[in-house]
Amino acid sequence: MNLAFHKKYNNLNMKDYVYNVLKENIMNLSITPGTTLRKEEIAKEFKVSRTPIREAFVKLKEEGLIDVYPQRGTFVSFIDLNKVQEAKFMREALETKIVKLACEVFPDEKMFELEANLKVQEMSLDQNNYIKLFEYDNEFHKMLFAGCNMENIWISIEQISNHLNRMRVLSLSADFNRSDVIEDHQRIIDTIKNRNCKEALKAMNSHISRIKFDQEKLKNDFPDYFE
Repeated sequence: MNLAFHKKYNNLNMKDYVYNVLKENIMNLSITPGTTLRKEEIAKEFKVSRTPIREAFVKLKEEGLIDVYPQRGTFVSFIDLNKVQEAKFMREALETKIVKLACEVFPDEKMFELEANLKVQEMSLDQNNYIKLFEYDNEFHKMLFAGCNMENIWISIEQISNHLNRMRVLSLSADFNRSDVIEDHQRIIDTIKNRNCKEALKAMNSHISRIKFDQEKLKNDFPDYFE
């Protein structure tokens, strides 16, 4: 197993370091759904005992990212479309509300940050870096909530979005709609700047509806990734 390690986790204690590295590799599909996870192999790669591996496994299981079967082993969970739908429902309900609120209260200084974020999304697209594109995409939506002083709502969305986010990464890796995502974000920015609630709602609904289209195509193209 060749894990991608990241210096941003270096200041964490070993338990949290192992958890974050494993989670990031699962979320960005470096470790694909269905992969067998062996404590001994992972402990050797991290150069640690099995204790922090076991503790990380507990958290990953709670988050639905791994499945543990006695006598059989531990596996990266397949993408569960029921959980994808659940997260999509939550996003539809809350992100349409937040974009409407943003048309009323979003501050100018936050708009500058939103536009800067869109620029780095475009750079990521030009560099064919779909992982960075996904990260900046997520940051874009987080900024909408932060600009409306609703950051805790975004945290709640993220807590149930692990399966949805893996599907989004898969979609970007397959280059289904990378440029469309950026165009959607530009429309959202424009409608908020113009305080046009009606068009903002249309832009956000159109953006989120891409998930359904991606879901059907990804199931056909990557059947081994889904339950």
